[in-house]
Amino acid sequence: MLRWLGWAMLGLLVIAIAAWLLSRFWPLSAAQREDVRLLEAAHRSEGRNGFALLWTLPFDGLDLAQREAALAEDLQQWQTAPAQASQASVLAARHAPLNLDGAGRCAVGPVGCLAQVRNDPQRFAEAHAGHAGLHERLARMADYDRFDSPFRPSGNELLPLPAYTPLLDGASAQALAYLQGDVAGAVEGGCRSVRFGRRMMRTGSTLMDSMMGAAVVRTHVALLGDMLVEQSPDFVLPASCEAALQPLKVDEQSLCQAMQGEFAMSKAAIEASTQTAGSRLLLDRDHTLARIAGNFGWACRPAAAQALAADVPLTASQPLGWDVRCMANPLGCTLSAIAGPHYAPYAARSQDTAAMIRLLGAQRWLRQQPGPPADALARLPAQWRSDARTPTLSADGRYVQVLRRGPARESEGPYLSMPLRVD
Repeated sequence: MLRWLGWAMLGLLVIAIAAWLLSRFWPLSAAQREDVRLLEAAHRSEGRNGFALLWTLPFDGLDLAQREAALAEDLQQWQTAPAQASQASVLAARHAPLNLDGAGRCAVGPVGCLAQVRNDPQRFAEAHAGHAGLHERLARMADYDRFDSPFRPSGNELLPLPAYTPLLDGASAQALAYLQGDVAGAVEGGCRSVRFGRRMMRTGSTLMDSMMGAAVVRTHVALLGDMLVEQSPDFVLPASCEAALQPLKVDEQSLCQAMQGEFAMSKAAIEASTQTAGSRLLLDRDHTLARIAGNFGWACRPAAAQALAADVPLTASQPLGWDVRCMANPLGCTLSAIAGPHYAPYAARSQDTAAMIRLLGAQRWLRQQPGPPADALARLPAQWRSDARTPTLSADGRYVQVLRRGPARESEGPYLSMPLRVD
């Protein structure tokens, strides 16, 4: 009996080892290998990098050389000991960052930023007191071509991120300048902000960068729409606005570069987790990265570019279920399933940003046409509409609108809209 039990135990052990080996060496699918290839094919944009200014945006009284030196010092600390490095710049120990009052930012909701400032200009003026330097720096952000972070993932530590809140401080300041009579300056400032936001969408190193760029674009396009509808239909835009308000290109809407950054962080964390023999028994590097690549790779596939060009919803990959590879990779399968299902709505936000720019173009074109807007809308140029979301007039005829595709806050309605007239 003991001999039989011994042979049985040995047989079970052999079966277990064989199953583990079969699982560990089970080949990746062609689609998984392609997703990994696309995500590892990251390339940096060319031109002037404005990350040093973005990184030090809250600090007054510094020239560009001082800002670049502070970034270099922060980067050195991160590379030396990322676990101990602070998320804040070394500048915080020597220069107090600008104290931003939340009362100076417009709330998201059915009431536009211009109307909010018009209802309480004193509050916004007081909130922006002492912010002239910040607003000058925000205007300079449009002079840069890219915003590549030099911080690279090195393990499980969170990447240092810039302070994003100041990026939204300029909209209400532009609205205030407009109400004080500086119409041309406010419009040009809004266009510069849109130009910066578009570049951040395209060149940001993380999904957060891309989404903040999109938020900057949507915020300032909505403000521009509210300001321009109060001007005569033949109001001449500043020359800098023409390029800023052209329809978003596919590569500006694409989340591929952002997803490449997210994949790089996941890859660094997985590689840091497989440093010991014990962890490698439960977590297979290649299989785990392939599963995670499926969560991100959809943004880089040709089908994604085609969907963006046609303004149709993007199809994100569904998280993989448990399969034979998971017998030797239970931890990796669990981690990839946790990280998977939350990214598709971000693509919709990018598409809504493109839709807002088209709506602003439609507003400007419709107000220059003779006759009722409902009749002119049928002749709307192709650049200001998409076949998937053709603009319509609101029931009261005061707005041109399309259905929102991304998730909406409680204070937001189902439509993205742009005013056509002011009562």
